[in-house]
Amino acid sequence: MYNKKTTMLKLLDSLVAKGVTIKILCRVDLVGKNNIEKVLELNFKYGKELVEVRHQEQPLRAFIVDNDMIRIRDIKEPTGKINELKQKVTIYYEIRDKDWCSWLSKIFWKMYSNSIGADKRISELNKLK
Repeated sequence: MYNKKTTMLKLLDSLVAKGVTIKILCRVDLVGKNNIEKVLELNFKYGKELVEVRHQEQPLRAFIVDNDMIRIRDIKEPTGKINELKQKVTIYYEIRDKDWCSWLSKIFWKMYSNSIGADKRISELNKLK
C-alpha cells in the first residue's frame, strides 16, 4: 500500500521506532513473502519484538486502530454486464462506532489466535524451492 507521500513499510517503521506494537493478520504466501520478511525485519532493526505477523486466508482488508477506529477497503470489479459498473472502484469505509469497533476487534483476535505464525509459514514455503 502507498500513501501519497510514503509507503506502508515506512509508516510501520516509524511506528515501531516509537514503540508501537503491531499485529498483522494476512495471507503469507510465495507472492508476498518478501514483503512480509521486510516487515518482520523491523523487529531486528529496533531490537524489539513489536511486529507480529500471522498467516490466515480471510477476505477482510481492514486496519483496526486501538479499538477506536476501523478502516476497511472494498474493491468492486466490473462484471461485464450492461448498465453495471464500467471500471474498477475502490471504496474506503471508516468506522468509529464503539460497538462495531469492539465487535470487529473480537473477530480479529479470534482469527489471530487461530492462525499460524509468519516465521513458521515462511520456513515451510522455503522448503518448496
